[in-house]
Amino acid sequence: MKRKTQQEGGQGLVEYALILVLVAVVVIAVLTLLGPQVGNVFSRVVNGLGVVDSSGDSGGGGGNPSPTGNLITVTAFRSGGDVVVQVQVTGTVNITAVDSQSGKTASMSCPGSGCSVNLPSVGPNPGSITVTADGGNSLSASYPAQN
Repeated sequence: MKRKTQQEGGQGLVEYALILVLVAVVVIAVLTLLGPQVGNVFSRVVNGLGVVDSSGDSGGGGGNPSPTGNLITVTAFRSGGDVVVQVQVTGTVNITAVDSQSGKTASMSCPGSGCSVNLPSVGPNPGSITVTADGGNSLSASYPAQN
């Protein structure tokens, strides 16, 4: 009788361990899928608070001063299968936009009023665009999945 009780106790422990492993796998899968979007939300919050790290970069999504003192703002949205990146600047800045999903790149000079860059056929999934300005400062903006 005592032996049967010990075996059932071990069985319960194994069942709890399997449940914990299943929960861990689900959490990892969710974080892998939603990680970039969550990261962009945190970056926007940090930008809104005006927090600057030791390198002088305030993160992505909102306004960021370039080395020349120009304020840069980046937004991205879908237009069919393409992604349009709008960059607002307070002075002339050379920028490079890189898509996280397709790796496509576009470079141009943005005058003081800002500019718009079109990255065609980036893919159907959600992603983010990283815009790097003169001097290496960069900002990111996310875009949704294609409808």
